[in-house]
Amino acid sequence: MHIRFSILAFVLVVLASFCEVKAQYSQSSPYSKYGIGSTTSSPNQYISSMGGVSQAFRRNNLVNILNPASYSAIDTQSFVFDLGMSMTWSNIKTTDYSSNSFLASLNNISLAFPLTKSFKLAISLTPVSDISYSVTDTIKAQLDTEDENYMPTYAKGFDGSGGLDKVTLGLSYQPMFSKFLSQFAFGVNASYVFGNMYRSSILTFGGAEGYLNSRAERNYNISAFEFDLGMQYFQPMKNGDIFGFGATVGLPKKYSFDEEYFRYTYINENEAATLQDTVLYKKSDGKITMPYSISGGLSYERANKFFLGADVVYTKWSRFSFVEDAQGEMKDNIKLALGGEFIPNIYGTYLQKFTYRAGVNYDNGYIYINDERISKLGLSFGFSLPIKRLGTNINLSFEYGKLGTTKHDLIQENYYSIGLSITAKDRWFVKRKYR
Repeated sequence: MHIRFSILAFVLVVLASFCEVKAQYSQSSPYSKYGIGSTTSSPNQYISSMGGVSQAFRRNNLVNILNPASYSAIDTQSFVFDLGMSMTWSNIKTTDYSSNSFLASLNNISLAFPLTKSFKLAISLTPVSDISYSVTDTIKAQLDTEDENYMPTYAKGFDGSGGLDKVTLGLSYQPMFSKFLSQFAFGVNASYVFGNMYRSSILTFGGAEGYLNSRAERNYNISAFEFDLGMQYFQPMKNGDIFGFGATVGLPKKYSFDEEYFRYTYINENEAATLQDTVLYKKSDGKITMPYSISGGLSYERANKFFLGADVVYTKWSRFSFVEDAQGEMKDNIKLALGGEFIPNIYGTYLQKFTYRAGVNYDNGYIYINDERISKLGLSFGFSLPIKRLGTNINLSFEYGKLGTTKHDLIQENYYSIGLSITAKDRWFVKRKYR
């Protein structure tokens, strides 16, 4: 017992250290220029392989932070730990340009354990958003010079990096004093959101004497608290199958930030930038208004055989506000997800004990640019390899997605992602009769 509590202490130390390091979201995009960056809704590889279905989904060996009511499935004598990571290959293209990128990163670290028979606790570190883009547009322009044939060029550039993460403390409650009420579960996630967002814009002149390049930099340090509420209901059928319903509400919130704004002119000498003059430097603070979201889902499953689920998520992005210019227009959006899993034979050969998953998701897009929504379509599948110890699995997920379009001078991104996670379940808090 002492050894297990030492392991728990070690896990908590690792979790705290990751708060300093920052958990990275595995997919960066040129569209991370807008809002708070590219947001993620499925940090768990297990859930990602089913298209993101999560609202009416729970397991006793998995931490599903997308609906805090799901923690109620954790056994009263068990400890659950989940660690996930991913690798993403992206192809970004316009009508006449294409580039490739690769990024490997940690996705989540989570743990859950019981407090009492009715109350279960979960702790996790997961990404909220990622910012990683660099866009340059080179333009030839006629300037006022004595030489009419002199056509200097200038370039507009935009760069960004960083992102937000959150540490979540979740609590679920399942009424156990009534057989009917025990089919319900309720939960709350209290999260501390933190991170840094850096954005810059530049204007450079090529071959034009007397013109100074300029650069403006904005650096935001963000910290805030947010809360999500969840519930689940599971109704056993006469044949033993289970019908489920789940829902969550993400409450509206304000992200407080400290901003440093720096604008200066410079020249390029020997491939290095030499500062000429500081035009403006200031410090300020403010708030980012984040919208509320409502999620709901249905499921139908047969224990140790199959699971089918469908989710819908509505987010009021039109209420998003940020002091920064050029954020693009935000639209209310809807996400749809459909997915499931199948176990051939839980008592069969090792391959027959594998859990196979697949799913599809569609997001109609909340960013609106050039009269076009930046929508997203994703296809995913995966499987779990059971370990000899009961409840421990190695999970693999694969996803192909398409984001955006090349129409109206926009950018289309095609990405391929491979995810790996380990979900470990162990029996804790068991008092032995013999020593």
